[in-house]
Amino acid sequence: MGLWLLGTSGAVPDSQRDYVSLVVEDAGRLILIEAGGSPFHLLRRAGWDPLSLEGVFVSHRHPDHLNGLPLLLMGLWLQRRTRPLWIAGPADALERARALLELFEWRSWNGMFPIEWRPVPLEYGASVEAEGPIRLIAAPVSHSVPTLALRIEFPEGAVVYSADTEPCPTMIRLASHADVLIHEATGDYPGHTPPEGAGRIAREAGAGRLILVHVPPDVDTEQWEAHARRLFDGPVEVGRDGMRIW
Repeated sequence: MGLWLLGTSGAVPDSQRDYVSLVVEDAGRLILIEAGGSPFHLLRRAGWDPLSLEGVFVSHRHPDHLNGLPLLLMGLWLQRRTRPLWIAGPADALERARALLELFEWRSWNGMFPIEWRPVPLEYGASVEAEGPIRLIAAPVSHSVPTLALRIEFPEGAVVYSADTEPCPTMIRLASHADVLIHEATGDYPGHTPPEGAGRIAREAGAGRLILVHVPPDVDTEQWEAHARRLFDGPVEVGRDGMRIW
């Protein structure tokens, strides 16, 4: 049981970072969070079998969070997957995902496995997945398009992932007393958060640890961590691709 960062970059990756994504694992059962870049490759590189995926959560419709979905499904199909896969996220994001898949005529793939679409309402505490010991709970945050942050509750504690957002009260509420807050730190742009803003969210939420993701290309990690530490006195680290969080 655990959670890993597969990618940690924002919309512009660099030589060390791929688009932000995470994987949750429980007894070999995998849930992918975000589907930018090449999710099949990222899972393989981290040592996971993509055929073990139970579901995919997409926080919003922007390309760096969604553009790898057709390749992921094609890879699973070519590996002869037969059991269903659920795909969850805001209805707006799922509509864009369907449109993207239609460009590749995915319905004509012979023997294609079933997809269970799970639109998640834009309301605090919406359930994404509640089977087994791990629960995924969503809440809307402040971005340029409908976006859901995610709270991942393990039996021993909780990890919260902000997705793309400006600092907002919902993030403080969702991250309340989380053991780990994984918060975007793109910079001071509309719909995004600078590292010191992520530090303030972590402090006000009472989070135990802060991991910065969705960072700009070739980021100065020491500088980004120092900015966050101005407002949060707990452990702070810029996330790395392949890093285990829980």
